[in-house]
Amino acid sequence: MDEAMRGIEALRRRDEAASKAYDVKALAELWTQDAVALPPGGPVKRGPELRAGLAKMAAAAKGTEVLDYREVFEETLVFGDTAVEWGHIEGSERDRASGKVTASRYHLMRILKRVDDGTWRVHRSIFAPAG
Repeated sequence: MDEAMRGIEALRRRDEAASKAYDVKALAELWTQDAVALPPGGPVKRGPELRAGLAKMAAAAKGTEVLDYREVFEETLVFGDTAVEWGHIEGSERDRASGKVTASRYHLMRILKRVDDGTWRVHRSIFAPAG
């Protein structure tokens, strides 16, 4: 595994850990300052809007326990300090009040950037429910 892929794998591990913990601060640090996210059924989120959306997500998720969260990538193409990857996210969570468990799966495509400190960050992301 080359240096770029080691760095991308480190980003993925940080992303999975932060997502499992609903750690908004850690999630926000995974994105470039000018990141763009294209969530399903919602408006485009850019930079500060994206971070504010993460904070709202964490507040809404206080009544939820993450049971499982995995990112599975099928392909990663690296072009210098830019990479493109696609795959899916799958997981499940339990509503703390009702005990109801919900499973989800999303197709995912991301553009990653290597930033000045040498780490990789998510620069662009689009995801959609995987029927």
